Amino acid sequence: MGHDENRQLEAGQLEPGQLMPAPSDVRRPIRISLALSAIAGIAVIVVYLVFVRTKWGQEVDDLAFEGRAAVSPQATQRLNRMLNTVTESSLFLLGGAIVFIALAQRRLRLVFVVGTCMSAAVLTTEVLKLHLLTRPTFDDVQGIANNSYPSGHATIGMVLSLGLVMVSTTRWRKVATLAAALLATAFGTAVLATGWHRPSDTFGAHGVALMWFAAGHAVLLWSDHAHPYRYGIAGEQDRPPSRTLLVMAVLALGGFTTFALIRSLDTDGLRAVAYAGWYVVTCLAIDAVGIAVVLVFAVLTGDRARRRRDAGFVPVETPAAT
Repeated sequence: MGHDENRQLEAGQLEPGQLMPAPSDVRRPIRISLALSAIAGIAVIVVYLVFVRTKWGQEVDDLAFEGRAAVSPQATQRLNRMLNTVTESSLFLLGGAIVFIALAQRRLRLVFVVGTCMSAAVLTTEVLKLHLLTRPTFDDVQGIANNSYPSGHATIGMVLSLGLVMVSTTRWRKVATLAAALLATAFGTAVLATGWHRPSDTFGAHGVALMWFAAGHAVLLWSDHAHPYRYGIAGEQDRPPSRTLLVMAVLALGGFTTFALIRSLDTDGLRAVAYAGWYVVTCLAIDAVGIAVVLVFAVLTGDRARRRRDAGFVPVETPAAT
């Protein structure tokens, strides 16, 4: 233990076993996270101005929207049933399960940040769609007349995905990232296939979710530096993660996923769908953007874990009794 740590420990500024921040510059990763949040927010505005406020954008949007007619009625019904399972109560259940995963790890800051990011993103989407943004009407443009930008269900799918990545431990981050990517792409394409939303609505939803979670990640980086605490070092007062809470959270997430999949099936089983050209291109674009958002955030989260483990904190030993 260094002289500075000894002096602070003797002065009562550090508790035995507490951690001091190592002299590392956290300003760069914080700036990166905030820049990513700003870019995501700007993207939400740009997509709206291009694909909602202009006739050309609406025509391009509706090409894919009309192409969904290639989806079989059976597939549409299955996707409708899956989306209908996402209600306020199920959102509360799934969001609560993600918060419980963080709570089970005794990561109270993470509990606050992930809960705030999920709630704020969904609220932002609803305020934008219902109160702030409007959709002009152009001649020869078909489709939904009222504003549907951004998509609430696509936002829910993405915030649950990013929330899962944010609360995952290093050991399970790869699995969580894969599950998150599947969830985000499933919601993003389902709202188009069922005719609930246009493609731009999903892109806007992804931007809203990333904007809040990137900002939340910056808050976590700042708190790591400004208010360091014990991390990764076993001590007498350390408590292991609550297995009961972890099991409950996993069961809630797995149970809901199974329920949604069962509801999306019928006696005919799964069936191949013939896709229209522009529709399938748009679906691939939605999938690519959704996966990219999840992967970028997973990289940010992994970098924070590495900094905390390798460079962000230095263990302070308890002085031997004399």
